[in-house]
Amino acid sequence: MAVTKTTALPHLLAELKNALAARDRGETRRVVTAMLDQRAPLGQQWRAISLLMQASGDLSLALRAVDAFIAFSRNDPVAIYSKVVLLTQAQRIEEAHDLLARLPKTVPDAAGHAYVLGNTAMTLGRVDDARRYLLEALAHRPGWGPAWLTLAAAVNLARDPVGDQLLAEADVAERHAPGDLARYCYALGKLHADRGESVEAFAAFARGAALLKAETPYGRKADETNAVAAREGYDSSFFERLRTQQTIDTSRPIFVTGLPRSGTTLVEQILASHSAVQDGGELNLIQHVAVAAGGVSGSAIERHIARGGSADALGALYLHLLSERFGPEGRIVDKTIDASRFMGVIATALPDAPLIWMQRAPLDNAWSCFRTFFIHGVGWSFDLADIAHHFQLEDALMAFWKKTLGDRLLVVPYEELVEAPAVWTARLLSHCGLEDEVAAYAPHLNPRRVATASALQVRRPINRDGLGVAEPYRPWLQPFLDAYAAP
Repeated sequence: MAVTKTTALPHLLAELKNALAARDRGETRRVVTAMLDQRAPLGQQWRAISLLMQASGDLSLALRAVDAFIAFSRNDPVAIYSKVVLLTQAQRIEEAHDLLARLPKTVPDAAGHAYVLGNTAMTLGRVDDARRYLLEALAHRPGWGPAWLTLAAAVNLARDPVGDQLLAEADVAERHAPGDLARYCYALGKLHADRGESVEAFAAFARGAALLKAETPYGRKADETNAVAAREGYDSSFFERLRTQQTIDTSRPIFVTGLPRSGTTLVEQILASHSAVQDGGELNLIQHVAVAAGGVSGSAIERHIARGGSADALGALYLHLLSERFGPEGRIVDKTIDASRFMGVIATALPDAPLIWMQRAPLDNAWSCFRTFFIHGVGWSFDLADIAHHFQLEDALMAFWKKTLGDRLLVVPYEELVEAPAVWTARLLSHCGLEDEVAAYAPHLNPRRVATASALQVRRPINRDGLGVAEPYRPWLQPFLDAYAAP
């Protein structure tokens, strides 16, 4: 006898509960797919299912579930906005922008609506549109740090009259929540930096950093523990032994890592200018693989394999999640922050994937991190001594992985890249197994969307402007220099 949809639902819910308890990704996908195929009457619960699948990286199911939620809500604009958020987080920026533009201007509210449109327009490189939307957001919510932060990144405030408006809204900015005020301070720092006012710029950035540090303190011990675990159990023989068991092609991703603000976005721009390569941005997919493996250490992977797992299955999981984002074809640049902490997992699960590590002069890199508001929160960047501590850990990781992985890991000095871009572009293409193409040598002509703090810089020809950027601020950067030099 056929089982009706209504009768099957309790069984499916029980199966989903069991799959989640067992952390069985495959079974979870199977059950959710069955629910969607049967159009199970889950009502509001479709929203939770969408969030669940988004968290697991299964975006196709997340989008199907959010569409079911929208259908249940009879196309309520607030429900549709939840799809805008999902598309934005999935880096499907143009779809998110166009969908939001069709919604009433009061969704989620007048300021928020204009702000999200401004951010997506900025990511898409539509600077004039971004400026218009962000000023609209500020008309609804004067002094609002998030809008000012994006707007400040969009223009040179030394020559733009909007800088005077930024200063005029200082008093009302003080009445916003600490996180929003911190963003305003970073925008204010950008204004003073653009105007060459080093004293005022450092003070504004330092205040913004202090506000964020109070909300997100940095744990040095936890950072150290993570860095140690990332290296534990690995040597060259570990990878050679597991590579002999490989049966799938894992060359699709190209990993570009290094400290934030070290030039990773520039390298991504160069590679994504090649006809065979798409930009992926900060994907964070490898974290799912590390969870499946039981950790980031070599010992964790050994235990995973002893329990019946395999490096092939870990690689297949990553490739599945990559296809969820970008479809089944094309090389993808993965610029995940902190990939240094997952390098052993990457090298094990994806032995054919090229690995690139950016390195920049420490003082320039430190200042660039200190003055940058990182959207995902980078706790070590709020204090100069903490920056030095984190840099030391990353230096040790780079030295370890270069020794362990050999020529598979290409270390690219930022200063050499901008001084001789043609030489290093050729090396990057060769390292990634890509044919020489003219477009890669003119990456500023690539109109791709960029969702990082380097969005505008990479749309200019490669230049030396990033060299020596810390010099005007050297008097205030001594805490970094002292801590970084200390053993």
